[in-house]
Amino acid sequence: MTANIDMSNNRANIAFLGSRRDIWHRLGQEMITGMSIDEWAKAAGLNWSAVKVPAIAALEGAQFDHLGTDRFRKVDDRKHIVRSDNGYPLGYVSDRYQPVQPRDILEWFERYIAVDDRFQLDVAGSLKQGEIIWATALYRDPLDIAGDKHVARVLMTTTFDGSGATVNQGTMTRTVCNNTLDVSLADKRAVVRTRHNTKFDAARVGSELAKLAQGFSCYKQIGDALAQAEMPRQETADFFKTLLEIPLAAKPDDISGRKLNQYHALSNAYGTTVREGTKPDTAWAALNAITRYVDHDRTTRGDASAEEKQFTSAQFGTGAALKGKAMELLLPRIKDRVLIDA
Repeated sequence: MTANIDMSNNRANIAFLGSRRDIWHRLGQEMITGMSIDEWAKAAGLNWSAVKVPAIAALEGAQFDHLGTDRFRKVDDRKHIVRSDNGYPLGYVSDRYQPVQPRDILEWFERYIAVDDRFQLDVAGSLKQGEIIWATALYRDPLDIAGDKHVARVLMTTTFDGSGATVNQGTMTRTVCNNTLDVSLADKRAVVRTRHNTKFDAARVGSELAKLAQGFSCYKQIGDALAQAEMPRQETADFFKTLLEIPLAAKPDDISGRKLNQYHALSNAYGTTVREGTKPDTAWAALNAITRYVDHDRTTRGDASAEEKQFTSAQFGTGAALKGKAMELLLPRIKDRVLIDA
């Protein structure tokens, strides 16, 4: 996935609670507590409508020249979802699909998290050209994991591709360096999917939010256990090679320059992680080295700014996949110490 922050209409379409100094990618509009959903939607660039329009097939090429104006044909039973403000096509759907509006999604999310006063809306925005709408809610209970302060959030995403579902999932941020990890990588309870046409049920929502909070508790148990799981330097080096699909017996000359650079970058990230105070020679240090590499050190391709590319890759793209693979490799080391809901 090559998603980038939505820069439609010459602005970063993100709004966040607090100061820009506290947001590592330094993009978006600052908000304060108590602002209305209309103010949030405008600041986050979500004050447009998703409109369903006919799908048209353009028959291009010399073989269709004889058709003249008939080269444009309406496609039966199919529609495009386009933005009302700039006409950009967001998705290709069936005629029966009913789009949900960006502002309504944001209002739904605020209503969703309001069921549990431990959660507070703190970020909203869109990705690509608006195909993906997302928001986060801060979990206000403090979490200390393996000696590090962490901040838990619920990340909400929805799309205009016809899938018709909104996904809420838990994420965790290590505050010392803003490293992030999807909590559902450790506990599948930390993901909730809701169909757009589902009637709002406060009791059900309360149960779902409780599951997400349980996912945070599970992640704490896993982090604490990883910090106690010994992982000497050579094992860590082998872990990095396995993660990058480098044969353990390979000599430097047998490894591509790209993978060798990645391996060295991971090793450097490990050193930085230990200097930040993480206990060395542990599985926890290895995991935090991966998240540091993905969230801060790794370069990504494309025309967007480095901060923008790192942010979207870490949260939604190949960086998130690398974190998931790292967690899969590390969890067997602590399977006898914690109860993991897979």
